[in-house]
Amino acid sequence: MCMNLLLDDRTHPDALLVLEDGTVFQGRSCGARGEAFGTISFDTDIFGYQRALGTPGNAGSIIAFTYPQVGNFGINADAPARATAAGMVVHDMIYTPSSWQCEKSLPDYLAEQGVVGIEDVDVRALVAHLREHPGLRAAISTETLDSEALLARLQAGKGGEADA
Repeated sequence: MCMNLLLDDRTHPDALLVLEDGTVFQGRSCGARGEAFGTISFDTDIFGYQRALGTPGNAGSIIAFTYPQVGNFGINADAPARATAAGMVVHDMIYTPSSWQCEKSLPDYLAEQGVVGIEDVDVRALVAHLREHPGLRAAISTETLDSEALLARLQAGKGGEADA
């Protein structure tokens, strides 16, 4: 049976997405709490969020999903044992999946895997920006909601792959 442990709105604190060029998007947490730093890209696949989150090529990156609602099918046995992505950006996260194969909700999987997620983001505007400015680094935070402070850390190479 597919269950979701993150149904209470009080468990969805504010979150911030900051791109290294200073572009800021506000939203709500929909995964692990904390911070994620990495190169941001987008994925246009309707059903492939399980694959995208665990693909080695996405290791340490932040993925923005272009489909308006993500998580409809939940997570099933085909999900990667370990998520490799650092963060996830969506417009509308589905907290109550409707697939008979669902074993857990996507938000629960993100929290369990330590993937920081943000929802309520205008992903269309984000993707349009990324097409004009490919290869940007980004940060998602549920802890630092001061966009200037988060931008300064991002530009200084704090967090994520820049520290490696």
